[in-house]
Amino acid sequence: MMTLKELIARMIYRVNPFWDEIPWNRKRDSAMRTFGLRPKRFRRANPFDERPTHVLVIPQHGPHDHRFAAGERNFYYEAQQLLMETLGDNQVSVFEVSDTEDMAIWIPRLIHVVDLNRITHILTHIEIDPGNQVDKWNWDAAFVTLLENGWDGVLLGVNFDSAFKWIRAKSRRLARISPQFLAVDICESLDSELVRGRVEVGPVNMPVSHKSLELVNQAISPVQKIYDVSFIGVLYPYRVQLINELRSRGIDVAVNPHRPEDSTNPETSRVNQPSWLDYMRGLASSHITINFSQSSAGPYEQLKTRVIEATLAGTFLLTDDQDRTRLFFEPNQFGTFTSVGQLPDIIERLLADRSALNARAKDAQLRAREIAVTNFWGAIDQVLRSRGLPPIFD
Repeated sequence: MMTLKELIARMIYRVNPFWDEIPWNRKRDSAMRTFGLRPKRFRRANPFDERPTHVLVIPQHGPHDHRFAAGERNFYYEAQQLLMETLGDNQVSVFEVSDTEDMAIWIPRLIHVVDLNRITHILTHIEIDPGNQVDKWNWDAAFVTLLENGWDGVLLGVNFDSAFKWIRAKSRRLARISPQFLAVDICESLDSELVRGRVEVGPVNMPVSHKSLELVNQAISPVQKIYDVSFIGVLYPYRVQLINELRSRGIDVAVNPHRPEDSTNPETSRVNQPSWLDYMRGLASSHITINFSQSSAGPYEQLKTRVIEATLAGTFLLTDDQDRTRLFFEPNQFGTFTSVGQLPDIIERLLADRSALNARAKDAQLRAREIAVTNFWGAIDQVLRSRGLPPIFD
């Protein structure tokens, strides 16, 4: 039976589903005042001064990090490199922040760079401060400073884990500060989740530059499909049980085939991670790979980056997501399951005709190579136009 406290909480949620964010927003308002900023909402976008697109990318690991390179799975390297390949080097810049740089330093630097280069769009990881400062979040202060300085561009805030409430709350705060904020979610849709009736971007696939695609093609071209099924990920007990069931049926299952040593439990499957290209080779070495779409945030279906990675690698994707992969691939280009118990029978049926299976995987691979270079920036541009904001492309 529901307690009085639970009943009151349910009634409050019906009136305002975000009532529990009110204290946090007040705390952020107070913090901004200590920075000398006046918390406010800009109901309308600043009038845009027409000019050529110039995108500023703010990565977590920037040019001084060895991971800011092709073939390293650095999301923001891939985003800026792909855009440079499309627009040209002179229309894309990178703003680097060190992991110890205080907001009192990087925010004024940002304002200067935005003014100097007449930046039209800023792309960043909106969940934490730049420089991978995981314990800090001051994007509201940076955004208000930009707007008060008269900036007329768009802040493109990328989310990886918006299924977590307090990560989503950050984007909601920014969206309510100004319509010049656009959420870009790689996992799910945030339409009407931040501001009622407002369209955001997502789910959207990880961008992959032509430069990295070439490295992937070189890496997987000599790889032979030597396994029936691959599973890449953390070995939770239910997954171990599934693997044992498949093997008992004579199905050759490779667990984390990109790794030189066997992974037999959650701890060993998390450490000593190989390179991204090794990971892609591991995917390419099997006829089928299994993808689980839920995250540790709970029973929320997400578009995992493994969808685009597996299809790029040329393995046939079996996924439990029912609504995400189909947004980008045709039904014959992947397979689905609704419970782990279905997998052994589904896999046996697929392996019964390997030539047909590999043809389906090849068809998906061709589609993935198109999506990898068009979906991310193309989806952003489409929503920018629909919201009357400055587009990326002419």
